[in-house]
Amino acid sequence: MNEGPKSRMRLRFARLEGAERMSHLEQIKAFRGIAAASGLDCWPAKAGSAVPKMAFGPALPGGYGSRCEYADLYLAQSCKEEVVRAKLSAVLPGSFSLLSARRVPVHFPSIEASVGAARYLIETKLDGEISRESLDAFLARESAPYEKTGPAGVSGTIDARPLVLSAELDAATGSLALTLRVLPGKNIKPEAALGVIAGKEVEIKRIIREELYWLDSKGGLEVI
Repeated sequence: MNEGPKSRMRLRFARLEGAERMSHLEQIKAFRGIAAASGLDCWPAKAGSAVPKMAFGPALPGGYGSRCEYADLYLAQSCKEEVVRAKLSAVLPGSFSLLSARRVPVHFPSIEASVGAARYLIETKLDGEISRESLDAFLARESAPYEKTGPAGVSGTIDARPLVLSAELDAATGSLALTLRVLPGKNIKPEAALGVIAGKEVEIKRIIREELYWLDSKGGLEVI
């Protein structure tokens, strides 16, 4: 008989200001350390290892805040959701907050493979550079070429327009909410999308990833 994890918990964390400079690998290491210190009966990443088996959501660049950092934790036995929340919360550093813990099937699709879109809140000084009218004009465009750059320079041109699913402006607070499509090799960062919309670089105070979605058969957004 094949043995394996008995349950899988999908954890949702908020990444607070103390963790915003973390790289994705540093965050993974932090989450594994939290799980290992919790006292939960974690399934090992490999036989004989003390490292818990976990799977993670899409990488978040350093400097971003987040209200939707996901990690799947595999357990060697069934455990109530409230027990998992309590044990993890007891060992959380102040740079993270556990927002939820819910059971999902052990063989459920991975978080990263499920994500089809992400919502970001951009806090910026608008100073009249972006208005509801300019957002509407961008959303009415058929295309918006954008040159992606990598460490060695320009790495290719993509059409940014279909990647921006929605854009909502709050002029009173100087914030812009963007929902961006997530596609392999065709992603656009929120600050780059803002630059395409504005037609120039815009000063940004902070970026927060607010939500991750999967797309249903009709293209509707459903929270992961």
